[in-house]
Order: sequence, then structure tokens, then C-alpha cells
Amino acid sequence: MPSKSSEALDIHQPRIWIKPYYASFNGIRGVAVLTVFMAHFGGFWAPQISAFTWEGVDLFFVLSGFLITGILYDSLDTPGFFRNFYIRRALRIFPVFYALCILLLILTPLLHLHYSWTLFTFFLYVGNLLMPFIYSAHNPTVIWAYWKGSLTEVSNIGHFWSLCIEEQFYLLWPSVIWFVRDRKRLMRICVVGSIVTLLGRFILRQYFDHMLLLYWSTYTRCDTLLIGAWLALWLREYPLSLQALRRLSLYFFWIPVIIVLAVMSRFSHSYSDYLVFDNRFMCTFGFTLIALASAALLLRSLDDSSLLSRVLRNPLLSGLGVISYGFYLFHMPMEAGLGLLSRVHPQLRVFVPLIAFALTFTLAKLSFHYFETPFLRLKRVLAPQQTPVNAAGEPTTAHLHLAEPEV
Repeated sequence: MPSKSSEALDIHQPRIWIKPYYASFNGIRGVAVLTVFMAHFGGFWAPQISAFTWEGVDLFFVLSGFLITGILYDSLDTPGFFRNFYIRRALRIFPVFYALCILLLILTPLLHLHYSWTLFTFFLYVGNLLMPFIYSAHNPTVIWAYWKGSLTEVSNIGHFWSLCIEEQFYLLWPSVIWFVRDRKRLMRICVVGSIVTLLGRFILRQYFDHMLLLYWSTYTRCDTLLIGAWLALWLREYPLSLQALRRLSLYFFWIPVIIVLAVMSRFSHSYSDYLVFDNRFMCTFGFTLIALASAALLLRSLDDSSLLSRVLRNPLLSGLGVISYGFYLFHMPMEAGLGLLSRVHPQLRVFVPLIAFALTFTLAKLSFHYFETPFLRLKRVLAPQQTPVNAAGEPTTAHLHLAEPEV
């Protein structure tokens, strides 16, 4: 059993925190997707829940930026850099996504569904860039069907906007890392990109005050991904003691949170003022501060001895994280249909979130085990991970393959 003096020495001993696998990251995914779920369904219990739980997507973005950047940077010296990355990403993302799109097309004539042609832009991962310019009185992401003689909303794929941002990031960021290569230059790109994104939101908020333009556009949200990317690059070269990690994660979590709460409490008069779409501060500084707080949570979770890490490794939360991609895809299409059910039978309104969670969890679980997993196994055949070698032909000890992101 280690002595107190050896434990104290370990706390102050700098080390690199990159690991082959982060046990707590599935728990982070679980927290993120559960928060997103409550943002869409918490309003059935109390409107305040939806107003305070929309930040889950930002946590996804930070985690994705961290993991993707780590995978790409560590794979720079491996053969088939681009090929392996894109094959592995395609096998993870495309099968269930396009299965859902095909299902929609099949159900269209059977259920006499109605929707705008612009819905198909999300199938190509560009809908988030077009929606701000074609959004009209009718939401283009809504799917309608006739109910008692009139068109009624039965489903919605508006949540695909975040998948568009992810895919656009996957398309561009590997080339940046490949051509730049230098870690410090990449970190500077992350910092400059984040600042430019923040300034861009100020300008757009001032002159083009459009909710979807600020919230859905890649060029207004990429600072969240870049903050995660910067953290991945920084941790690869900068030794950090356990004590320093705890302090940094504490400061970079509570400082943004306190600023957000202080500003919001000063200028908000009701819970609706906390909604991101209605608040100038949240649409500008707020996104960046939430990204910093999310990065701090991620940093804290690296400490396996912390309470946060132990909570994130809980089998229930971690299990939800494993199926988080399918859960995210399936949850929102149910919102409109279950909302219709609650209007027809008001006494069932309080049960809608529970019904939605049970149905979404079951679908995601079945999808992961019986549909997604066979495609994931193809990674080993079509794009096996390889360890880079140095000039002497020996494996480099610095290379570590990270667990790939689910969303």
C-alpha cells in the first residue's frame, strides 16, 4: 500500500495524461445525450428544464474535437492517414444515419407524409448552412401528416444540424492537421479560429439577428470544437501534475459558470430569458464560456480518482454513452408525435418524457447491437489501426490510439 508521502509525491509529479482509452468518456457522452433529451422533453414537466439543458450538444462538440484531433495527430506518420480515418468515421456514422433516412422515404407514401424538399439537404450534411437563409413561417425540418382533416406535425429532424457541423469538421480538419503538422502551430490555429468565431458571432448578432444563423452555422460554432482540439494538442506535450489538473479543471469550470450565471441573473427577468435564442450574451460570449466549462469537465474526468470520473464510469451512465449516437438520432423524431398524444390525452402529458426515453433507449440499444456493431467490426478489416514507426523502423512509444467518438 503506498504511503502518504508517495501519494503526495505522485500528486505533484508532472505526467502526460494521454491514454489509450478513457473509461469516463462514455459517461460524458451519456451526460451530453441525456441533457439534450431533457432540452427537448423536459418542457413536458416544466418549461424551465428545457431552458437550462440545451448545452448538451456543446459538450458533444468539445469531446469530439478532443478525440478527433488526438486520433488525427497521433496517426500522422501512419500509412493511409486519410483513407483509414474516413473509412472508420463512415462505418461509425453512415449506416444508421442513412438507414433512418431511407426509412423516412419508405414511410412517406405509406403514411402520406409531407415535408419540404429542403429536408434532404440534411441528408447531405449541409442543411445547417442553408436553413438560416430559407427558413420561413414553416419550419423546413418538420414532417407533417394529415390528422383529422388538417396537416399536423408528426416528426422533426432539426437536431441533425449538429451532425452537419460534425461532418463538416471531419471533412476539413484532417487536411489542416496533415498540412500543418506542427503541434504549436495547430494550437495557434485553434486559438485564432476560436477568437474569429467569437467576433463573427458579435457581427452576425448585430446585423443578421437570426436564431438559426447563430446557433446552427458551422462558422458560428466551430470555437467549441477547436477548444476541444486545443486541449488534445496541449495535453500531448505539456506534463501536468494531478494537483495542477485538479486546479485547472476547477478554475476553468467555475469561472465560466459563475460569469454566465452572474450576467444572466443581472439581465434576465424570467426563465425564458435564459433561452439561448433570446439572449445576446448567450449567443456571443455564452457559447465560448460553455465550451470552456465543458473542456474543464473533460479535463477533470481524466483523473480516475475524482468523484466526477467515478460517477461517469457508472454502468448506467456509461451504457447510455455507448449507444448515445443512436439515442441522439432517434429521440427527437418522437417529440412531435408524443406531443400530439399529450394534446389528445392531456392526462398523459407527465408521462411523455418517460415514454420517449424508454422507446428511444430501446431503439438505440437494438440498433447498436444488431445493426451498428456489424459495421463497426468492419473497421478491423477495412481500416485497421497501425502504429507509426520512427526512422529506425521501430514503433514510436508516443503513439496512442484513442477511443473514437460516438457522435
